[in-house]
Amino acid sequence: AALHSLANVAGEKRADNARVLNRQAEENFRRLIYDKASTTAKLTPSGLLLSVLQQDSEIRIAGYRVIAGGVARPWWLMEILAKSQIIDIVIDTYGESKKTGMEARHRCCKAIHEALASSSSRELGAEFSAVASKVEEGVRRGAYGARRQSEAHQAMVITADR
Repeated sequence: AALHSLANVAGEKRADNARVLNRQAEENFRRLIYDKASTTAKLTPSGLLLSVLQQDSEIRIAGYRVIAGGVARPWWLMEILAKSQIIDIVIDTYGESKKTGMEARHRCCKAIHEALASSSSRELGAEFSAVASKVEEGVRRGAYGARRQSEAHQAMVITADR
């Protein structure tokens, strides 16, 4: 329940242009996230979120929501990009077995993609261009794990030998 509440504070349910709070509230939110993460064994928000995504389905869904709401903030996006394992989990179309998990994972993937697309390459650095293409591929595959075009089965017609 706490993670779902944090997702609501992060703006996961709000429209894209209303996710970020006013300046003072954003600073308090940022300080809260870093202060709480520093008191855990993981020490950083990215480490904490990675451990959340490695839990059971209900906790992962809350984690996807927290990430989706948070990536509208550049500092949060950098935390997500700091752990390649987070991106690997978010783009893995076969990592979830329940519909709600698949949809939450895909919404999270789309939110990261939108945040990457709206960030300038100067803000992110060239090293994240490969991550951006991985995330874009994850979005393209959809929520339910559509196969990559190269993996899709092609119908083949062969004429019979006579």
